[in-house]
Amino acid sequence: MSTYVYVDALNCYYGALKGTQYKWLDYAALVRSLLPLDEIGKIRYFTANVKPLGPGDKSHERQAAYLRALDANPLIDLVRGSFRQDDDWLPLAEEKHPVRDLFRPRLRPTTLVRMILSDAGKRRMSFHTLSRVIVREEKGSDVSLGAYLVFDALQGNCSKALVMSNDSDLKDAVMLAKSAGIDVGIVNPHRQPTNGVLLREATFEIPFRPATLASCQLPAIVIGKNGKEIHKPREW
Repeated sequence: MSTYVYVDALNCYYGALKGTQYKWLDYAALVRSLLPLDEIGKIRYFTANVKPLGPGDKSHERQAAYLRALDANPLIDLVRGSFRQDDDWLPLAEEKHPVRDLFRPRLRPTTLVRMILSDAGKRRMSFHTLSRVIVREEKGSDVSLGAYLVFDALQGNCSKALVMSNDSDLKDAVMLAKSAGIDVGIVNPHRQPTNGVLLREATFEIPFRPATLASCQLPAIVIGKNGKEIHKPREW
């Protein structure tokens, strides 16, 4: 019986990939490095399509190219949730950061921005200076991951499962999958320790080593399902 792998894409991105040059990650190669002796039956990759934050933002195009490249591998099954995007008032972190780190791209001259914030601080009615910002929230991916994990366990699709996430919300799904008679392991893509609640429910844990990312990259050009070339984004 084979092993199924469940990838919490955003949890992995923010835990291991953001800010690195290894975003063009070959999850099939990464899984083989984590489970070299296992027969991998399926890699379920749970994600949501990002939306551009504003004019000039190409993050959605880069992600779309990456998802097409992953989808070219028949071992990988893409399961998509959605992003909810709202406007909200949130406080600026002005007490913790210098002015140059409060805005991106940076506002110049910083002396003028500092004067504006100082003046606003004297005039404000509350304790914090608020800014209206775009808040993006992923919806459905963790629920889908848990549902597929339990479904595959109950259906007898696999004898072992590996969950790549450090999200404690998955603890019940891990527990229920175990009760169906399979071993369920955890790979924590974050630098901080694995969430204790999640770890207590898991059968085993496989350490994640960031050094493996460099050797687990997709080719710069991937041939998609439709036979067309998919190029690695230049920014990556």
